[in-house]
Amino acid sequence: MKGVVIALVMVVVAMLVLVKLGQATVTCQQVASSVAPCVPYLTSGTGSPPTACCNGVSGLKQLASTTKDRRAACQCLKDAADHYQNIKEDVAAGLPTACKVQINVPISRSVNCNDVQ
Repeated sequence: MKGVVIALVMVVVAMLVLVKLGQATVTCQQVASSVAPCVPYLTSGTGSPPTACCNGVSGLKQLASTTKDRRAACQCLKDAADHYQNIKEDVAAGLPTACKVQINVPISRSVNCNDVQ
């Protein structure tokens, strides 16, 4: 009987892991919090991004460690950009470079997030 219970527990754990692997773990709230300090820089387009902004971009890189997470983060960024119509596209696209952080999440309103690897 003990062996059956252990086997059942192992099956349930395996199912939970498989379900979790199919979902993105990054949330739009996390993405928005990461880039919120960047909004003044992205709308003005002048100077350098503040340290808090670059820390957020670096944090975004850590949050978006899988393809699903990068796609989810990409879509969150696109959705957030819709709320800030005065964001300068070229400044947003160059944000990772300005922060000296290489992320695999494009920052652009026109990107197809399903193409993000």
